[in-house]
Amino acid sequence: MPQVVDLPQIGQDTRGALVALVRVCKETPAKGESFKDLRSRLRTAKLWDRDRPAVMLRFLGVGGSTIVPSPFMLALGACTGEDDTAITVLDRVWHLNPLLGKTVLDLVAQRTYHKDEIYKHLASAVYAGVVPSRPALEIWLQIVIGAGLLRTVGIAVTAGPRAEKYIALGAQIDPDEFLAEDRPEPEPVIPNMLDDDAAPAGEAAPENSIPVAATAPTGSLLPAPLRHLSADNVPTPRNRERVVPTSRFAQGFTDDVRAETTSRIASWWSDAVDKARVATYQPSDFGLDAEAWVEGADEVVYRTAVAAALAFRLDRDRASVVASFAALDKAGVLGDLYQGTVPENLPAQIDARALMLASLAARRCAEVPELAAQLDGRASAADAFASLDAALGRGLFRTELFWMMDMLGKLGVIRYDDLGDFTVTPHRIVRDTLFRLGFTDTPYANDQATLVVATRAARKAVPIGPADEILTLFALAAGCAYDCAHRKSCDFPCRERLE
Repeated sequence: MPQVVDLPQIGQDTRGALVALVRVCKETPAKGESFKDLRSRLRTAKLWDRDRPAVMLRFLGVGGSTIVPSPFMLALGACTGEDDTAITVLDRVWHLNPLLGKTVLDLVAQRTYHKDEIYKHLASAVYAGVVPSRPALEIWLQIVIGAGLLRTVGIAVTAGPRAEKYIALGAQIDPDEFLAEDRPEPEPVIPNMLDDDAAPAGEAAPENSIPVAATAPTGSLLPAPLRHLSADNVPTPRNRERVVPTSRFAQGFTDDVRAETTSRIASWWSDAVDKARVATYQPSDFGLDAEAWVEGADEVVYRTAVAAALAFRLDRDRASVVASFAALDKAGVLGDLYQGTVPENLPAQIDARALMLASLAARRCAEVPELAAQLDGRASAADAFASLDAALGRGLFRTELFWMMDMLGKLGVIRYDDLGDFTVTPHRIVRDTLFRLGFTDTPYANDQATLVVATRAARKAVPIGPADEILTLFALAAGCAYDCAHRKSCDFPCRERLE
């Protein structure tokens, strides 16, 4: 039996992702289809990871140039309800790594376990199986929690409502015999036809955690709003102070440990700031000022929304984003869209994708004509952010909303004591860095509430300044990554040093 530790990320939005996966399996022809067709349908369902194609293919149990539905795909496609789907997925997860499932169930049978405690057990000499990385374990846990093998109790986990069957299966497994007879499943065959697997032209690449050393080029690996950053000539944060012993954080990252990390980051940044290439977007880049807010606050919100859409979705460098905004404004397109009229003429220099993004922002802002008043008249920044999310979230904006709060804060048109908690954009590399340094319990965020947890944690790590850019540069300059090459020599308290 195998020991698969890498699973697809179908656990963050369990219901939506599993419904999409069931549909993909249901629509796969019994006689088979081309690999390219399956990949296209998985991509449409947002289930395809072009950087790790083998993970999904292995989970589905298929491969090759012609995809014939596997027994698992047939079973999943036949599911008619949530219970059937959950049990079928759990059966598959158990089949792919019964030793991991048995070990976790044995642990939680004794008491509730924190996720980090589970990982420490797996990474210790006690567990002889294949050890998943911490992010891989998080994905596994998300799937089995969503499917009912485990359930959460506060920040810990215990046996879930569907655990009984698998506890019985686990009781039949002798770990020594299992390991002696363990045979990995064959790797899925991936056809040599992935040249067209790059993101279509103009489509923004997904966020990535950046596991690169300080000397590696950042290039397009960084999300678009951070691509101006470079660790060239930026001093490393490592080995500036004494090593924090692992005994201080092996049982958890306490407030005093995190406070020391905050102090070390601030000390490093004071030396690095003059050499770092930080160029955060400013309201003036888009012709926004406080006087315009007095004359037409709702139009300022709309123009800020357009700027956010271009900065995050246009997939261009900063200069190109500002130029695209200026071209729309100069041609009168932004004003026409805000007024709800069709632009009379579109100069050749108007970027079609920029026009589309501006139109989407205009349509959503038109649905909430008094949004500016809602942002300015709340009791706290948390309430203002909730209003912004209700208006411009709902499938349009996600991390962009924090960027908008930051821009409006820089304009000085919204003022709240807790505003700093909502002005850090929680890019994936930021969340990964916060997780490794012990400021958060997970790098994943599947809704705005968990994104807010990350932004507040970022403010604790970097109380002053553009925390998202500072933490990104910290990660790049230090070479922070999962399976970090510096774990034996790093002086920071970090989860990687516990592995």
